[in-house]
Amino acid sequence: MLLAAPAMAADVARRQAEAPAAEAAGPDDAYGFLDGTGVGSPGDRGLTSETTARFGKFDGRYTGINTKLEAGWTPVQRLQVSLAVWAAYHDIRNNTVPGYPNQNRFAFDGLAGQVRYQLKERGATPFDPGLTVGLELRWGRFSEGLGISAERFAATFKVAADAALVGDRLYGAVNLNIGPGTERPRGAAGYANDSGLELGGALAWRVGEGASTFVGGNVRYVAAYGGAFLNQWGGHAVLVGPTFFHKIGDVGPLKDTFVSLAWNAQVWGRAAGGATGSLDLVNFERHQVRVKLGGAF
Repeated sequence: MLLAAPAMAADVARRQAEAPAAEAAGPDDAYGFLDGTGVGSPGDRGLTSETTARFGKFDGRYTGINTKLEAGWTPVQRLQVSLAVWAAYHDIRNNTVPGYPNQNRFAFDGLAGQVRYQLKERGATPFDPGLTVGLELRWGRFSEGLGISAERFAATFKVAADAALVGDRLYGAVNLNIGPGTERPRGAAGYANDSGLELGGALAWRVGEGASTFVGGNVRYVAAYGGAFLNQWGGHAVLVGPTFFHKIGDVGPLKDTFVSLAWNAQVWGRAAGGATGSLDLVNFERHQVRVKLGGAF
């Protein structure tokens, strides 16, 4: 027993030393509409449900809701792969600009696959950032925005960086997403190409020492283009809003479950030709809301 005491003391000291680092790791889903850089450890598996609702165009009534159920796996160090199933709901009435057709329906909206590679793990000390790159490929059954039946293919190249800024209390993230898409509405003769760009920043503040709750905010710049390579500018906007994250814990077979909430409002924008004034309500919406639930298994 006495001989084991030094080993036990060393083990306790090691755990105490590791505890701040674990706390400083922070949750990667606390950034609202943005992503963190974590990809998990080899063998980790997770399941998430992410719903994004978009409300308000220039006139009439517009509601678009997309939900994806995604399963992720980390097969080896620094690499994460995932597969997702999408569903969509649209409720559109009396819209004249840009002139979306009236409809109200919910349906299956395709599949997606994503690969993320962590180039650098986020450090526990302030301003020691992590960096992760990714590629998402998606096949959809509705026109992006319009909500009419279409065959759509899209690719999104993603870059995410995040870091602890103040101890284990304040974290920040920056994301850049860019990619082409192409779609053919039902009955159309051929495909039309488009592309988009999004640059965003986020802050997440732990509400108390060692707490499982974060509050923060997002600032996002989004732009829409015609053509697969940002060929023709179609409009841009800035969206701003608060975020909330809470780690719930183990629920049934799921471990480390969490809920993440975010709301962004368009505060500035312009569509090509200025059709909707100081906001771009042709390519984007007045409000966007995201609800994300997830856990490991």
